Amino acid sequence: MNRYVSSFLFFLCLTAGCLVALFFITGSMEAQKVQVTESVEQPAFAGSAAVNESETAGREPVYHIVLNQEKVVPSVASENYCLVSEEGYLIVYDRDMDAVNMFTHMPLRDFPVEEQEKLMEGIWFETMTEIFSYLESYTS
Repeated sequence: MNRYVSSFLFFLCLTAGCLVALFFITGSMEAQKVQVTESVEQPAFAGSAAVNESETAGREPVYHIVLNQEKVVPSVASENYCLVSEEGYLIVYDRDMDAVNMFTHMPLRDFPVEEQEKLMEGIWFETMTEIFSYLESYTS
């Protein structure tokens, strides 16, 4: 019984020591400063294109708090792979159309006529995953 009590006391002291150490470690860290701005915006109603001023006169304005004001720049989609039909089969080329990335061994005749016309000209994709999902949608 004495062994269990001493093990429990050791565990209790170790836990307390860890909590005190974490308190001092996190207490010395600086909190990140967040810039808060408020904007007043009238509520948008789904059914109407323009809201009449007399309709919104009695309503409370909606406040939005913006926490993060970093400018987000959308990335431009780059077309990295071209899926094209040559000699009746589909081939994947890289961006420069110099190197063959993959021979699919899929015959062109498995696709609908309008897709066959697109594939004869070549269809551009960003990733190989998009190519695989495109091919799977027509072969399943």
